[in-house]
Amino acid sequence: MKTFLRQKHVYIAFVAVFAVILLLGLAQLGSSVNPVPRNLPVILVQQDAGEKLPTGQEMNFGKLLQDKITAAPTQEGAVSPLQWTVAVSEQEAVDAMNRQQAYGAVVIPADFSRKLLSLTTPQGQPAAAVLHTNPGMNNTAATMVNQILNQMLAGMNGQVREQLLGQIAKQGGTLTAEQTKAFAAPIQLTTTTVNPVGTSSMNGNAPVALTQLAWFGAMVATLLLFMAAGKAAAQAGSVTHLLRVRLAQLLGGAVLSAFAAGSIVLVAGTWLGLAIPDYSETWLFLWFTGFAFFLLQTAIVSWLGLKGVPLFVLVFFFGAPVLALPPEMLPSFSHDWLYTWMPLRFGAAGLRDVLYFGQGLNLNAPMWTLGWIGAAGLVLTVMSAAKRQSKPTASAAA
Repeated sequence: MKTFLRQKHVYIAFVAVFAVILLLGLAQLGSSVNPVPRNLPVILVQQDAGEKLPTGQEMNFGKLLQDKITAAPTQEGAVSPLQWTVAVSEQEAVDAMNRQQAYGAVVIPADFSRKLLSLTTPQGQPAAAVLHTNPGMNNTAATMVNQILNQMLAGMNGQVREQLLGQIAKQGGTLTAEQTKAFAAPIQLTTTTVNPVGTSSMNGNAPVALTQLAWFGAMVATLLLFMAAGKAAAQAGSVTHLLRVRLAQLLGGAVLSAFAAGSIVLVAGTWLGLAIPDYSETWLFLWFTGFAFFLLQTAIVSWLGLKGVPLFVLVFFFGAPVLALPPEMLPSFSHDWLYTWMPLRFGAAGLRDVLYFGQGLNLNAPMWTLGWIGAAGLVLTVMSAAKRQSKPTASAAA
């Protein structure tokens, strides 16, 4: 026992266990524990034309609702959970959501005030506002927007109810049974879904999961082809030979990326039942994304050797929690130091458009970024053929 306890590895194990738990804890929990919504983009379409009271006073409940829901937080230093922009028409708001510019939109129709004021008469009917949610952009954020706006509307209903009952009291009238029922919720919010995620979609997180699979598949291909290239390069040391080996390595990566993309679609879509609306388009984008990842990873190991592998693993573990949440709900550290530079987010953004939007309106930015990442990796990989092959690198590749 004493001999065992004198071994330093026993005490190093405590430090190592704590370090691993700390690292994985930060990866899995650091970004997702108690997320707080900040400035979630939402669109407001205010079309209410207003209505005149019998006294001649102009009343615009739509403007009142607008002021209520867009008001800044009263608490000092607080950040509003919603960030509002105004659109002229409902179609403009829907177009913006199709371009992933907002998680939701509130539409106040032109007859909003007229219907509310009609509640002071026996034939009155509640006013309707429309909430469009955009879960395809991010299901968590769209759900949060829905909850926040329903809470705001509950408070607004009470305010409008008191105001209208005051009008009836001034006129000396009484409420009919139908009026009493309508006054329970004078403003009714109708919720519709734009770009739904549908069923069998991992609650809208399928793009993140598929991107992680593409990253891990690229990592396996990178390591095996890197070792094969190291053995092939050891047979001759000329730059021309090394360049040919690198080109063969890249060609093999392109083929393996296509195979990996097909495997992901087969396993996730066909075997596990994940909802994939267009298999061919999904496969093509996964191929493009996976090959960009392969080029990036190959460039890193070409210059750093196997020392670069832990970086790939860290990106894999940190990716899911960071990408599952909307960027507006991430802590400052996770947003600034993880989300902004993580290459997986561009693959997830493109797949989000392919799976949930289907119009190709949001593919240019992620594809260009992935293309530049892949191009940089390609250049660096080819350049590595000209660098001096030191003995440690050759032995590591073998």
